[in-house]
Amino acid sequence: MSKSWGWWLLAGFAVWTFFALQWADIGCDYPEAYMAVVRFGTPEGLEFIPACAG
Repeated sequence: MSKSWGWWLLAGFAVWTFFALQWADIGCDYPEAYMAVVRFGTPEGLEFIPACAG
């Protein structure tokens, strides 16, 4: 893998982590938070979204 691909992957992971931390702030565990980004995108306000409802 070239260096430019590595930087793109690192940047993508950093953005994914940024959004996952928003889910973690509203009560998700970290693995659930990363999957919530994939399934639901970013959390919107304080409305209930079943991303972390065990």
